[in-house]
Amino acid sequence: MKSAEETQTSQDGALETFVDLFLDPQHNAAGKHPEWCAVFRDSALQAHRAPVVLPRLWEATAESAYYVIARRPNEAAVVRDLLVAFVGPSFAKVGYDVPVDLDDGDVIEAAIADRYGPSSTFKLRAPRDKRKALHGALTRMLALVEHSPQRAWSAPKPLGRLLTDFESALVGGAPQVAAEILDQIGRQGGLSVANLKHLQIKRLAVLGQAQELLNLAGLREILLQDPPRAVKDMVLSAIYATCLEPSLAEGSLEKACVALAQPRVPIALLAEEDPVHFSDAAAAALLVGLLARGQEAELARAIAALDAEQRSSAVPTGMDLYRVPASGASSEEAGPAADASAAGATGTAVGSSVGLAWVPASWEELLAAVADGDKAALQVCRDMEAEGGTELPLAADAGVDAALADLLSGLSDVGYESVWRYALSPFMQEVSRSGVSLPLTLAQITASSIGQRRDPANLAVLDLLLELFLRTSPSADDYDEFLEHLTMRVQEWVASETASQALDFVDRLAAFATPDPQVRAQAALELLAPLNRHAQRLDEACLASARSLSDELELELVWPAWQEESSSDSAVTVLPAHVLVYGMDAGVLDRVQQWMADRYPQVKLSLSGDKVGSSRLREVARHADFSVLITQCATHAATNFISQHAQAVVYPKGAGSVSVVRAIVDALHHRSAQLAAAEDGRKRGR
Repeated sequence: MKSAEETQTSQDGALETFVDLFLDPQHNAAGKHPEWCAVFRDSALQAHRAPVVLPRLWEATAESAYYVIARRPNEAAVVRDLLVAFVGPSFAKVGYDVPVDLDDGDVIEAAIADRYGPSSTFKLRAPRDKRKALHGALTRMLALVEHSPQRAWSAPKPLGRLLTDFESALVGGAPQVAAEILDQIGRQGGLSVANLKHLQIKRLAVLGQAQELLNLAGLREILLQDPPRAVKDMVLSAIYATCLEPSLAEGSLEKACVALAQPRVPIALLAEEDPVHFSDAAAAALLVGLLARGQEAELARAIAALDAEQRSSAVPTGMDLYRVPASGASSEEAGPAADASAAGATGTAVGSSVGLAWVPASWEELLAAVADGDKAALQVCRDMEAEGGTELPLAADAGVDAALADLLSGLSDVGYESVWRYALSPFMQEVSRSGVSLPLTLAQITASSIGQRRDPANLAVLDLLLELFLRTSPSADDYDEFLEHLTMRVQEWVASETASQALDFVDRLAAFATPDPQVRAQAALELLAPLNRHAQRLDEACLASARSLSDELELELVWPAWQEESSSDSAVTVLPAHVLVYGMDAGVLDRVQQWMADRYPQVKLSLSGDKVGSSRLREVARHADFSVLITQCATHAATNFISQHAQAVVYPKGAGSVSVVRAIVDALHHRSAQLAAAEDGRKRGR
């Protein structure tokens, strides 16, 4: 067995080998300039707490970049915070806030991934006139981090709070935040492997990444443990999106049945479940599974049960043969459906109500039961989320609003956390779908959960709460109280790195009529003033949005003009493009379209709020250069459908119009830069 000293020597040798490979002039022209690399090489080999920072130079194009690498997997988020603080958009416009996707075909990036992992590295590029400043900022960062008093990289949170924040990020349309929280849950421990996989499945389903969901390591083992129905629904919906939908779109049941033979399809799941208990996409997958196994009588019973529930749309085209025939048809004409009719008459149909679980009479009853930890109530919430809807309507009544608000205000901390974790998503989606006015309830949720903390997950939910509240046409007093909660302690969270979230709030305020213009102006001013003090750190989309909103609301704020970089490697002309933007909030989609039309008329925007796939949506997704998915209150069926047909998918950091515009502009610049580089490469190759 090696001694500790021998182990440390071996690790030091491996690190030195890695650094030598990175700076090898054969792969990296920066190695020809040892005076440039010295400070970074020494820090990489000698430091223990500071991240690894190494320069790279492409001699053929005279482009340069700095790779900033977290030494340990749990430090990637902190490295991002360091780069925001020391570099931000001041010295590098991109690369400082999102880890780079490492290229396995690149010798250096493959070595980074092998040693530090695929999500460990940030790649910073600076304009020519700011390369010296970036060099200085990074050297200061290394010195200060290495010699500052040692602190924990992150303050530990209780597991329950992390799970609550994870749900908040998903319902609020902040998938990147959800990913960071999921990583933290995995590092901190306390959750079984199976439950951690359930969370991973849920996040992939919300993002519409059906292919990645089915390729998730250990998925078959998780399904053998009989997971919750919501998890099964997500897996079945992924099977439908990736394996069945293309064949069913052609009207070929035969091809769909053959597609189920793919190795990634968990056949056992298709054999054991009752279609009537699942969403339409999942039910369709189960029906095809019955057909593929030749279980025609069971298929007919399942179709009859779905028809009885008025869910005929879940039955794939071409399965009419297995439907229960109209009265008067002979038994010979009925075929396998006759057995289904007989079985239904004896009460054994798939959709029978025998043994149904507890059903609440109202949302007030459900929320109270969830707060008490009632298992049946928790299952109701899971089923609602899996099905993407609810049969528990909200009444447009002031008494209902007051009762819900009183219930929430009287909950204990434990009860409120339970409601937030399990019931928030289906409740918010029902409020959004129904358009019911609940100003007191929404204000109570805001006051109880958001006024006390301002982390990214809660900011995402606050954005949704604000949207729903403004739709209620609140009174002046309710409006004043809500905005007081909204702007509480803004100095603690409004900064250049959260600019898009703050601007999303202001944009929503400007988009809706106000009962008190002075209150709205004051709230907008409190949100914009911190950004105005650091306007030079805002990117193009945020700065233009801030100026436009200030003018619209007649605020006395002066914003500097956007200074486009003039250096050849940073100035990019946005080329004509076609972009699909998907989201459930029509107001956000309209504002995004107007903003883009005013500033980038060469870019064609297609908007969609469809809840399920369609032939039109398929064609738009296929022909768009990239698709932007706003996941707030989105349906899994639609996001899965778009992801399967899109050339590329972009996820904004928030669900408001400014966050979406920022994501579009960044993607357009990235696409234009790639096309320009490809064209330059073709010219050089001639």
